Amino acid sequence: MVDDKAAGREASPVIGRKHRPIKAEMKSHSVCGDTVVTGHCAGPPLAARWWRATTAVALATLILIALASFGCSSKKKVEDIGAADDSAPDAGTEPQPPPTATVEISYSHPKDSMERATVSKYFGAEIIQTTQTHSGRSASVIRFDGGVPIWEVRADRSLAGRISDIGSSGWAIQQLQYGKVPAHFTQVLPDAGPPEPLDRGSFYVFTIERASGTVSYQAVKVLADGSLQAYAAQPRAGSSFLICCGLASDFTEPVILPEEITPEETGPDNSAPSDQGGGPGDAGGNP
Repeated sequence: MVDDKAAGREASPVIGRKHRPIKAEMKSHSVCGDTVVTGHCAGPPLAARWWRATTAVALATLILIALASFGCSSKKKVEDIGAADDSAPDAGTEPQPPPTATVEISYSHPKDSMERATVSKYFGAEIIQTTQTHSGRSASVIRFDGGVPIWEVRADRSLAGRISDIGSSGWAIQQLQYGKVPAHFTQVLPDAGPPEPLDRGSFYVFTIERASGTVSYQAVKVLADGSLQAYAAQPRAGSSFLICCGLASDFTEPVILPEEITPEETGPDNSAPSDQGGGPGDAGGNP
């Protein structure tokens, strides 16, 4: 009995010593995943993992929305560019420059000069009579519709002009271009600014008055392409003028402007019928 008690007393410390280190080792080396901690696992809580997943989904959604918005805006810009290109004027439809008209002026008397020039606009014309001259050439009396003065210049014979001692040669100009005031002349009509441009399809009469008292006239028709039919004219009653000679057969016909041509009126080659008649060189004489 004594031996057994002694053995028990001796065995108890041994057993305690053996089990305490094992429990401490297990407690200090518990493993959860790849993380070694003291006494418990270090895995993330469920709420934290749910928060990270929700955040990732929200970020992905925002990225998709941003990409979709960028694509829409890019498409809109492309459409805007196309609309801007469509609204840009085509080079083929640009307005043509206004026609110009220049009349030649001659003088029968020495030291004669131009006193005044007036341009009147007419909107239509008709032949009311055709006669034969002594030389066998045909002359036509044409009555014009309208007669509105649109431009007038007069020689500046004021004191300042006389002091400059330019003589009659300063006013004896050889050419007069519509809308361009010559040197030593003053514009009377319009009061300010240039006159209205010449209209295609309209008629104009240039009246040239000289210092000697002689007056000459020139009738002009502006064609669709801006070229002119010009003839020396002599006034008759009212707004009628006698024009001789070589008058174009379609001088009094209306001019068909390009914008007035319909597809039915074009030929097989989609070209508009051209105006026939004399050009500026067909004038019967100088004013």
